[in-house]
Amino acid sequence: ELVTTVYANADQALAGIELTESERTQLLSVDRRAWRHDTLRRRRTLRTLVDEFKISTTIILAETRSLASLESYFSSQFFHHSIQQRGSLARGFAEFLLDGCQRGAWIAPQISDLVRLEAAIAGCRRTLARDAVYEANELPANISDRARVKLAPGYDVASFQANVIEIIQHVERYLFELSLMPAMALCDDAPRLTGLPVVDLKKKVYLLFSPGATGISMTNLERHAFLLLYETKRPVEIRSLLTKAGTPKANARAQQTLSEWLESGALMLTDQC
Repeated sequence: ELVTTVYANADQALAGIELTESERTQLLSVDRRAWRHDTLRRRRTLRTLVDEFKISTTIILAETRSLASLESYFSSQFFHHSIQQRGSLARGFAEFLLDGCQRGAWIAPQISDLVRLEAAIAGCRRTLARDAVYEANELPANISDRARVKLAPGYDVASFQANVIEIIQHVERYLFELSLMPAMALCDDAPRLTGLPVVDLKKKVYLLFSPGATGISMTNLERHAFLLLYETKRPVEIRSLLTKAGTPKANARAQQTLSEWLESGALMLTDQC
């Protein structure tokens, strides 16, 4: 559609796009047949994105029965913003999926939490690849309470509905069964994704995402540890964390938690006064 519009009315199609006259001439001089050279580009790109959002997109496709529901990402503002700002396609795809939840494009209540969880894993992979791997070192004997700490590259924390892991396992069992003979998806009596666990709105699960030998792993956290680590998604002074702990007992527990995560490498010192 974009190609057709550009060649039919370049002034309208390219309005607001910063191109020099030379770049504009170069773009329009391309034989328009070249844009159809790789007709599977969208599908290959979508496959890469779906690999990172496997659980949420499986539920969306089971609900909509439409591949176009996901391919429409490439015509969305989220895709164009990612390209124009040299951003992350995966982050743009996550925003696109969450926008679909808000607009009612897909209504399964499980999707929102699953997108956030898969986006957290995708984000950990990228920070780990972008930043130098942080190695935990022996800590100084006395760390100033004005020192600042933050989560190390490849780590993150987030909260979800309590049965999100059960939902993931349910979808993974379905995908494994389908992988035994992918062509059976064409059959009327093929296995279908049914019986998804109902979202539990009364309880929360708190997860720590961390790099491991086989990828990003997830570990359950106690609520007090989650609240503490959540503050370290950005650099924060240790004294600020301890002040928020409140009571002397909570303060001591917070100190112990901070010490453990600093020693394990989940937290890192950013500077020390």
